[in-house]
Amino acid sequence: MKRTIAILMLVVMLSAVIASCSTPGSTPVATEPAATEAPQQVDTAVSPTEVPAEVTPMSLKVGLSTEPISMDPHVGNDSNTATALMLAFEGLLNVVDGKIEPGMAESYEVSEDGTVYTFHLRDAKWSDGKAVTASDFADTYKRMLTRKDAMDLAYLIFPIKNAQPINAGEKDVSELGVEVVDEKTLVITLEAPFPFMVTLFSSSAMYPIRNDLAEEYGNAYGSAADKIVSNGPYQLQEWAHNDRMIFVKNPDYWNADAIKIEEVTLLLVSDPNTMKNMYDTGEIYWMEVPSDMIAAYENTPEFTFYASGGVTFIVLSHNGASEKTAKITKNRNFLMALSSSIDREALVKAMFPTNKPFTGVINPVISDELGGQWGDTYDVTNVYHKVNADPEAAKAYIQAACDELGYASAADMPVFDYFTTSGDVQRTLAEYFQNTWEETLGIKIEIRQLEFAQYWENLYNQPYDIARTGWGPDYDDPFTYLDMWDSRGGWNKTGWVGEEYYLLITDANKEPDFKKRNDMFFEAEKILLTEAPIIPLYVSRGALVLSSEIKDVSINTFGARFDFRYATLEQ
Repeated sequence: MKRTIAILMLVVMLSAVIASCSTPGSTPVATEPAATEAPQQVDTAVSPTEVPAEVTPMSLKVGLSTEPISMDPHVGNDSNTATALMLAFEGLLNVVDGKIEPGMAESYEVSEDGTVYTFHLRDAKWSDGKAVTASDFADTYKRMLTRKDAMDLAYLIFPIKNAQPINAGEKDVSELGVEVVDEKTLVITLEAPFPFMVTLFSSSAMYPIRNDLAEEYGNAYGSAADKIVSNGPYQLQEWAHNDRMIFVKNPDYWNADAIKIEEVTLLLVSDPNTMKNMYDTGEIYWMEVPSDMIAAYENTPEFTFYASGGVTFIVLSHNGASEKTAKITKNRNFLMALSSSIDREALVKAMFPTNKPFTGVINPVISDELGGQWGDTYDVTNVYHKVNADPEAAKAYIQAACDELGYASAADMPVFDYFTTSGDVQRTLAEYFQNTWEETLGIKIEIRQLEFAQYWENLYNQPYDIARTGWGPDYDDPFTYLDMWDSRGGWNKTGWVGEEYYLLITDANKEPDFKKRNDMFFEAEKILLTEAPIIPLYVSRGALVLSSEIKDVSINTFGARFDFRYATLEQ
């Protein structure tokens, strides 16, 4: 293990120059959320009705380490994309300061059994002057379920009645549980009384789009400022890819009086040292802080840690990059050999010192819907995967895999494709796995890196053998970590199909007793950890700096993590 230890030491020595890089469903690697802290708000945003009236309109500039994937809400749902979408769009409901408030719907009612929502839309306009109608929302959901694209978020609205069979082509889209009563009244019927639906109705995945423009522009919809119209507080005025996105205040937004900053510019800066210089010189007011830069800021009043809900893990594709590798990546002993070789504690200490090793699926900080957190009751630490490496167990697993697959040793296996995002941090992390697996097991991997947006597309389209990825919660409920592994949904592209798993989570969501529901979800988590091609790695804590000149920025646990809509600037 000397070479592996040397790699980790090298990471520490290089910490001043390595870059931060995002993965799907997460913020930059060094700033993912911690399992030990409760969700929190930073510089808590005030309610739109409470925003100070006399603030000089100014331009707010913030730095993002990865470019939003698309301004089409049905394509990207990583946190940076969701942050940009939140500036431009608004759903039926709205998240403000972590609380659910009216959005495009000024009021709504819920049936006694919790399965029927009736929304009453306010008078609102799209940025091209057209009225926002109930049909816009109905057409949006139908488009989500019927569009054919690798980056498929349709599974997020499977709680709507008949959504899943429509997505599978088993029912006609006319049978979707969405009724347009009139231009301002929308009725949505669910399969069951899902407790997280009010949060989901506010999420970026359920933002309305203009189907007429989506049909006109096709795959280019949402790819440029002139390929989108919006209904939120801001309009996207300019998008210089890999450089900046400029949002200007939407004068027709129903709550425009509460929006005090006239312009928000997202500067897209992949190099953390460049970002640091921009913050230090006042070019930007806000940035996330990579772990190697925390020491430079942690004793300043502008610095804060924050908790969110992301997890980081490795997945193996049952389809593989080739027929030969596919037979191996399906093998459970092979997966356990890889997992048992990883020393999560040493890895986190060397590369991500604010993070915490993790060996589960459901982040412990998420709500248990009973007034507590998931981790208060349910814990799988060191049960199915170990925090510390166990080289002897790893060698036994790989020998068992070789015996089952007909290899004399792991050295006779083909080279495996290891797929990850770009950046020095991800390169170093990949090299740690490369050296660990070769030294301990005799397995060889070839590292393949792609830019963030291309990574998403390739992950969905495959082929790959092994990929490093992550997830951040769309809503504050354990199911947000479980629905993504339903093979009928769009996220799970591993080739793994868990029929027992699907039936269990389906039945759990019909269970009105939340304690029984949680117990069933816990059983589902166990299935994932014993059958699904997942190797959990860590959860982590985010860090950021916020200039004293900016006030009322909200940090959310779920959905769009950073909310600048109701921010104010002081000179």
